Amino acid sequence: MIKRILGIAIAISTTLNAQNEVDALRYSTHDNLGSARYSAMGGAFGSLGGEFSALSLNPAGIGMYQFSEFTFTPTFNLNSTKSYFNGTNTADYNTGLDIGNLGLVFTIPKEDTDWKRINIAIGWNQLASYNRSVRIEGDNSGLTFTDNIVDATNGFSMNDLSEGNAYSESVMAWNTYLIDPLFNGDSVVDGQYISNFSNGTKNQFKSINSRGILNEFVFSVGGSFQEKLYLGATLGIPTLDYTEIASYTEKETSDTTSNLRQLDYSEEFTAYGHGYNLKLGAIYRVSETFKVGGAIHTPTVYAIEEDYYTDMITHFKDSTLDQSMGYEMPFQYNLTTPWKAIVSASTIFNNNILISADYEILDYTKGKLYPDYEFEYGNKAISKIYQKTENIKIGAEMNIKPFILRAGYAKLGSAFANKDFSRENYSYGLGINNGGYYFDIAYVLSQGVNEHLLYSEEYITPTPLVNTNHSLIFTIGFRY
Repeated sequence: MIKRILGIAIAISTTLNAQNEVDALRYSTHDNLGSARYSAMGGAFGSLGGEFSALSLNPAGIGMYQFSEFTFTPTFNLNSTKSYFNGTNTADYNTGLDIGNLGLVFTIPKEDTDWKRINIAIGWNQLASYNRSVRIEGDNSGLTFTDNIVDATNGFSMNDLSEGNAYSESVMAWNTYLIDPLFNGDSVVDGQYISNFSNGTKNQFKSINSRGILNEFVFSVGGSFQEKLYLGATLGIPTLDYTEIASYTEKETSDTTSNLRQLDYSEEFTAYGHGYNLKLGAIYRVSETFKVGGAIHTPTVYAIEEDYYTDMITHFKDSTLDQSMGYEMPFQYNLTTPWKAIVSASTIFNNNILISADYEILDYTKGKLYPDYEFEYGNKAISKIYQKTENIKIGAEMNIKPFILRAGYAKLGSAFANKDFSRENYSYGLGINNGGYYFDIAYVLSQGVNEHLLYSEEYITPTPLVNTNHSLIFTIGFRY
């Protein structure tokens, strides 16, 4: 019974109840975007090199640089999310301007040695954007969020609720008169509760607005051995900044004898953190037209601080009876993300057509929240619902001077063991390179499906979501 109640209570907090498997997945998942050239070719740069974004993929590519370089990438994003809830389809949109990367590469030529040069790079790459807006709306004649709270509250005495010795949602529901004790005749059944809503159909509405970014400061070093073997390492220091605000409304769809008319439940949390990781890579030139590469990424160890606030407001026919109550809870915790391994290959045809491909493997079950004793259930959920998965990236480039045409495709595997929430990227680009400077532009269409659970799956089925993201990316670079 205790484990069942705990599971219900965790599911009550519909999105934001932090420090769980959702957070672990969010900060372990990266977008497949970078500079315009990198993005246009699907991110398949594991064996190509000479590209700043690739320092967060395969740092051996730094050995390809023969000139010092400055690069800068602004990115414009348009994101749309469609929800499908009980026959009602709702769309919401979000736009934003980000900086894809900013970096400097310094080359140090070496003479009279097999090591032709040692190169150093410093800067940062954007790993993920969290700007999203979701709206879910529809009528529901089944079990509701309030029913979920009633079940989670059953078993607690009225004294527990009055003194705050229960789940925060239960305490708020009690103090705002969302729930009342169950009566058996004229006697109160302490520890059993009922909803003050009627049993009829409810209109349910939820909006989720998130914003933030995951950037990685990179310091890379590498070199070229006889122009055949390229080795490199990147020290990554990612920083995350994430804010999410969710508002949920449950209200009567018709006039009823019940005095309670509407429930508003809101959650807001902000997260800030930084971490450390190491990336090691190698590229080998098999021939003038064929290269292979490999890289390994250690787990990132994050230290994260969060501020979580939740609020409940009940509205009655007599508005003077309206009630509200909220909680504010700061948290600090650590997170270790999964490791990643990458193998790559590329080849050149007819001296002007370049084809590249990357295969990545990462195991989302290896994510872990710390300290262990506080996150037993979250870590069990990570190992149970996630899986080892793979990403496949393919890119092509054709040089038809003075322009360079590019295209790419990427399929990013689903982290979920029993649900296909993979994402697909289709990308196209154009570049101009005169040696001293270059300018690239890319368009990326990213599509994927997932779902959102309004509350416990014992009461409601997850709401399907279709996410589409359009990215327009510009990169300007100078060589000297």
